[in-house]
Amino acid sequence: MWQEPFSVQVSASLQQAVGGHPLVAQILARRGMATPQAAMAFLYPAHYAPAPPSELPDLSIAAQQLMQAIRQGQRIGVWGDFDVDGQTATSTLVSALQDLSADVVYYIPHRLTESHGIRLAALGRFIAQGVQVLLTCDTGIAEHESIAHAREQGVTVLVTDHHDLPPTLPSAEALVNPKRLLPGHPLRDLPGVGVAYKLVQELYRLAGNEQAAHGYLDLAALGIVADVAEQKADTRYLLQLGLDRLRQSKRIGLQAMFEAASLDPTRLSTEHIGFSLGPRLNALGRLGDANQAVELLTTRDWSRARILAAQLEGLNAQRKLLSEQVYAAAQDQIARDPSLLDSSALVLAHPHWHGGVVGPVAGRLTEHYARPAVLIVLGQDGIGRGSARSVQGCDIHAALKRADQHLLGYGGHPGAAGLSIHAEYVPAFRRALSKAVDTVWDRALAPGGALIDAYVALGDLELNLATELERLAPFGQGNPPIRLATRNLSVAGQRTFGRNGEHREVTVQDEQGVTRKLVWWRGAEQPAPTDKFDLAYTIKSTDYQGRAALTIEWDEARPIQLAAIEAAPARPKWQVLDWRQETGLLARVAAVAAEGDAQVWIEGMAQSGLQG
Repeated sequence: MWQEPFSVQVSASLQQAVGGHPLVAQILARRGMATPQAAMAFLYPAHYAPAPPSELPDLSIAAQQLMQAIRQGQRIGVWGDFDVDGQTATSTLVSALQDLSADVVYYIPHRLTESHGIRLAALGRFIAQGVQVLLTCDTGIAEHESIAHAREQGVTVLVTDHHDLPPTLPSAEALVNPKRLLPGHPLRDLPGVGVAYKLVQELYRLAGNEQAAHGYLDLAALGIVADVAEQKADTRYLLQLGLDRLRQSKRIGLQAMFEAASLDPTRLSTEHIGFSLGPRLNALGRLGDANQAVELLTTRDWSRARILAAQLEGLNAQRKLLSEQVYAAAQDQIARDPSLLDSSALVLAHPHWHGGVVGPVAGRLTEHYARPAVLIVLGQDGIGRGSARSVQGCDIHAALKRADQHLLGYGGHPGAAGLSIHAEYVPAFRRALSKAVDTVWDRALAPGGALIDAYVALGDLELNLATELERLAPFGQGNPPIRLATRNLSVAGQRTFGRNGEHREVTVQDEQGVTRKLVWWRGAEQPAPTDKFDLAYTIKSTDYQGRAALTIEWDEARPIQLAAIEAAPARPKWQVLDWRQETGLLARVAAVAAEGDAQVWIEGMAQSGLQG
């Protein structure tokens, strides 16, 4: 089932302010932008007033410390993380510091050997390079031991992070984290690269060249989308500006990626980042060395950029293959033991899975089974290392905290987390996590199927409508793609396509004979409707062989429920009427007898002459 669109009142001033198709104004109003001011700020960055960077706790302190380190010639070491958010945050800080004439080095841990965070052994080697100021990005807020160790070595520690706060904060010269702000603050949902960008803004302001920060908006857009950040307030503002910058980026590494992936940068959208650029960079972090991603995004050498971009292509192909293998193996586990689906959380483990892809596969299982999923790789040392993904309304980090008696360690966000565990504790952890999920999962927040923005006629699905609705882009977390629906359709034709025939193209037809073709991704895994149905879908404009075209993507079909016909209750064959206390009995009895099939019993009165 899906959620029906609720009625809204669209004011004349809102309709006039946004112009275009009236459906645009209706959807804006449904999504909370009911006034002209709110709608214009949502649609156009020029109408939005961003919060100053200084509102982030300790950001001004961090910027002043960095400027002092630059003036004194101190070596600054940037410690990042291996996902795209960490890669882009590291690249942003390294590039800006280099541009400001800083002595800067950087390091990103290796996923498979070090995992997230700051390991003491690697930190020791990093400090040995002469690092005097340790600047973290997308990590550090829970690294008490490592931060204390660095400060004992005389190193100034500046933390920039966005992950959930631990019960107690580490002691450092600066802790820049938007989670320290009150809920509802426009900066609170910034990802790691957003925090890094705000710090860079302040650095350039102190240097008297505030406009130079705009050159890093392309990296901000990459990280925001790849980290599935909540696209609202300042985060959406940065993404809007960043997409424009990304479409005309002068960054050599990005140009090499566009070339290798056969992408037209002028038509880039969040979808291209989420399904093309992001996975390529993530493949490097999952299967290779994410430090090369920073090199790619900061290099000024075309030859080196092309070599690194080609390596990304190879790793991305390997990532796809490994992901399909792990997904198939996970489904096989479930098929062999269906009781695994009796739990509120799906927990699977295997010794031969590749740790670099279990996170995305867990996300795919989460979507398929509509529940949190955890995939664990069981190592030869008896330690399992896993990734968790969750659904809307269920804070998986909070659930792990309730089940942490079985874990060696864990960390992450409400939507995604990593963990380590002794292999023999996996069954007990599965039970404990399921109970914890039942406790923290607010199912009222979980979507009840597709949220429909509007019903439209099949014949209205044209390219110009898609163009109008795309004014509400960029789409993503916090601003989902617009879902439309049409009633009373039937399948007029279909075919499968894709390398393994996993997708389906379906031609649907309405009662007037109007037809449209839809793409149903992975639709071959499910049967197409055979009877009449209502259909939810998304539409978008695409560039096919250099020409703009309309693409309609299948979302969810709903069988038409025939109205139930209520039969009148059958009259009982016999009905007993007790009239012993009634008056006018002769007239009543005569009327009943006249209807035919009746029997009358009379006592204590003269013969009435009635015949039974």
